[in-house]
Amino acid sequence: MTAIATRALTNDIPAPDHDPVRSWPQRADAAGRWCTVGLVFAVPVSTALANIMLVTVLACWLAGGRYRAKLHMFVASPVPMLAAALFGWLLLSLAWAGGVHADQGLFLRKYADLPMMALFAWFMTDARWRAHALSAFAAAMLLTLVLSYAAAGGLLPQYDWLKAVPGNAVVFKLHITHGLLMALAALLFGLNAFSARQLSLRIGWGFACLAAVVNVLLMVQGRTGYVVLAAFVLLAFATRLRWRGVAIAAVLVAVGAVSVYQSVPSLRQRVDLAVTEFSQWERRTPAADDNSIGRRLEFFSGSIALVTARPLAGYGLGNFPSAYRNLVEGTGRAPTVNPHNEYLLLAVQAGLPALLLFCALLCAMSFGAARLTTLREQVLARALALWMTIGCVFNALLIDHTESLLFALLAGVLFAGAATVRPPARGAA
Repeated sequence: MTAIATRALTNDIPAPDHDPVRSWPQRADAAGRWCTVGLVFAVPVSTALANIMLVTVLACWLAGGRYRAKLHMFVASPVPMLAAALFGWLLLSLAWAGGVHADQGLFLRKYADLPMMALFAWFMTDARWRAHALSAFAAAMLLTLVLSYAAAGGLLPQYDWLKAVPGNAVVFKLHITHGLLMALAALLFGLNAFSARQLSLRIGWGFACLAAVVNVLLMVQGRTGYVVLAAFVLLAFATRLRWRGVAIAAVLVAVGAVSVYQSVPSLRQRVDLAVTEFSQWERRTPAADDNSIGRRLEFFSGSIALVTARPLAGYGLGNFPSAYRNLVEGTGRAPTVNPHNEYLLLAVQAGLPALLLFCALLCAMSFGAARLTTLREQVLARALALWMTIGCVFNALLIDHTESLLFALLAGVLFAGAATVRPPARGAA
């Protein structure tokens, strides 16, 4: 037992939770692990609770000391390194932002989740705790799923926190976020069913997976969730059957999409509306207020014009709203605080280097997943990169609190399995 404790003190391995020999750093790490798992549960269900848990995780990381070991782990981890590099470049862009204003602080807080990835990874190097964290996310999404079905059936009384309205059975989050979270949960439920050893658990997780898919497709209005679900099907089949799986999945997705489109009026109406809005958009004419797709295309077009004008440095962190407002002034087009596309938002604020760093981060996650220890972690890591890749085409997810924090949190959890924790030099803090 003494030998184990000694090795834990040098950060070679974490001390077991039942070990009675505990130093202050070990106690801080133990609390940090529990708080990280609690944060994974809190993010999908409560912003207030998630903020409390996030502050606690940060406090535990700071209180645990051993900063040289943490630096070694950070340097050896490409994914957290790239996330921190992106945040650092955005921070540097304040140098040419031209003055200080409130939008800079707002955007800075939004992007501050990125460097937190390294903190989450520090607490999740043990495979058991990564499993606990994924179980916490599954529990939060099962709770959301049950309440969503209850809301759809009219079984829930009206509460301030319940965001469900007729035809849109969301619970804790708005429809875009709900759809994205539930699509990711459907994949996790499916992976749990695949890996379960007991028949009862396989059936239970399989049923939860099916219920989550139905929830995304038929019960909420977030169209981004449809695309993400289709991509996850392709990913799952490709993982199992390689290129043959991609072909099979493509056929299944196409047949399933046509079948659901023909048989579900509510989904068909949402898809038809998107197609109509897309076809009605004209570059030279301001989009109507009720044309959401046309408005987004208008935002995309204007943002591309801004990037073209300043491709290398951009306009500075937090300056998208003012830059876009100046661009559309006098044209009849509506101003916006973000273009509903994270790639364009990054490029407008901090130029093409920010865009390249973000793309490099997503690529590092996709290719680095092969280093993870279990098939479930590998698939989830690739899925998380795909989730962010697709979601950011239609939304600025890095400035959306829930999606941004969950992305950093799950990336930290999953890629902690590939991290190398080296002992610090003797006498290091």
